Amino acid sequence: MSFVDKMSATVMKFAQLRYIKIIMNAFMGIAGFSIGASLFSLVKSIPLDPWQNFLTTSGLGEILSIPINMVSNMYAIMVVLCVGYEVAKSFNQKRPLPAAMVAFGCFMIVTPFTANVSIANEAGEMISGVASNVLPVSVLGSQGIFVAMICGLIGARLYCFLMDKNIKIKMPDSIPPAVAGMFETMIPAGLVFIVFMLIRMGFAATSYGTMQTFIYSVLQAPLMGIGANPVGAALYLMAGKFLWMFGIHGDMLAYATLGSIRSAATQANMAAFAAGEACPYLEWAMLTPVTNVGILGLTILLLISKSKQYKSLGKLSIATSIFQITEPVMFGFPIILNPIMAIPFVLSPGICVLLTSLVMRIGLVAPFTGVALSNVIPTPIYMWMATNSFTGLIWGFVLIAVCVALYFPFFKIAERATLKEEQATQTQLDA
Repeated sequence: MSFVDKMSATVMKFAQLRYIKIIMNAFMGIAGFSIGASLFSLVKSIPLDPWQNFLTTSGLGEILSIPINMVSNMYAIMVVLCVGYEVAKSFNQKRPLPAAMVAFGCFMIVTPFTANVSIANEAGEMISGVASNVLPVSVLGSQGIFVAMICGLIGARLYCFLMDKNIKIKMPDSIPPAVAGMFETMIPAGLVFIVFMLIRMGFAATSYGTMQTFIYSVLQAPLMGIGANPVGAALYLMAGKFLWMFGIHGDMLAYATLGSIRSAATQANMAAFAAGEACPYLEWAMLTPVTNVGILGLTILLLISKSKQYKSLGKLSIATSIFQITEPVMFGFPIILNPIMAIPFVLSPGICVLLTSLVMRIGLVAPFTGVALSNVIPTPIYMWMATNSFTGLIWGFVLIAVCVALYFPFFKIAERATLKEEQATQTQLDA
C-alpha cells in the first residue's frame, strides 16, 4: 500500500469515529442559525456612509442587532441541543428529541444563576454586586460552547445507556406512544440529572465555583490562545487543504476537530460587532475570505492558459470560483492527488492569513469588524464589507494577485505537460 493510500485510510478512519461524526453533524445542524444571523449582519455591514448614518439615526441598526445577538448569545444552547440530538441518533434511539432535552437540562443544571451586575441608584451612583436568580448571557454564548459540548455528549450518552438497559417505566401497549414515551423518559432523565447535580456540587466546592469557569479557564481559554492567532488560523486552513490532497473533505474534517474553537471565536466576534466593539479574534474573522481565494487565482491562470483544455475549464469555472465554489477546479484540473499543485494549494490560504494579519496590525488595512457574512460573497467584496473600508476591497484584489503569483510557477509545469499531450493528440489526428 502506497503512502497516499495509507494516509487516506488513516484519515478516513478518524473521520468515521462516532463522536467526531456526532460533533460534525451537530455543528452542521447549527449552520442554519448562523447563516440566518449573517443575513442581518450583511444588511447592517454595508460599508456606505449614508446607509450607516441611516441605521444609527433611525434605530434600525439596533433592531438588526437583535437576531445577531440572539445567535451569538444563545449559541451554547443550540450546541447542546444539536449534540444531544446527534448522540441519540448515533445510538439508534427511536426518539432522539428527549435525549436532546435531557442534555439541555444537564447544561442548565451546571449553569450558574448568579451574575455580577451594576445598577444606578436614585442619586445616579453605580452600585456593583452579585445578583441571584439571574441567568448570565455570557455562559450561554461563546464562553459556554465547550461546556455545552460536554453536557451534550455525556448527558445524552448516559440517557441512551439507561434507555438501552430498560431502566424506565414500561407502559402497556394500549397507551399512546406519545404518552408512553413521556413516562419512559422520567427515570433515565432523573438519574442523569442527579449525576449532573453532583457535578455541580463538586465544582461548587472548588475555587472555580462553577463548571463553566473551570472549563473556560483550564480548557477553552488556553485553546483559544493557541488557535486564535495568525499561526493557529493559518495552520487550521492549511490542515484542511492538506487533507483535500488525499481526496478527503479536509475543510469539514478540520472543522469537526477544531469547530468548537472556531465557533467560539466567531460568536464572540459577532457579539462584538452587534455591540459596536472591536473584533476580539481578528485572525478567525479572516478565514472565510481567504479559504478559497487561491483557487480563484488558479482559475485566472486557466483563463489565460495556452492549453485549450485549461482555457475551457477556466471559462466554465470562473463564475463559480468568484463566488467561492471550488469543486469544478478541484475535480476538473484536478487538484486532488496532484503533487505538482499540492504546494500552492496548501500554502496559499496560510500565506493569505499571515499577510492579512500583518497589514491589519500595522494599519495599512482596516481591521475586521467581526461581522459574519455569507461564504459565497467574492473575496474583495467580502473584505470590503467585513472591514467597512475601501482598504479591505483593495486588499482583496491584492490577495488574488498574490495567489496568481504563488500558483504561476507550478501551473506552468502542469501546463507544459498538458500542452505536450494536446500536441501529441493533434499530431495523431493529423496523421
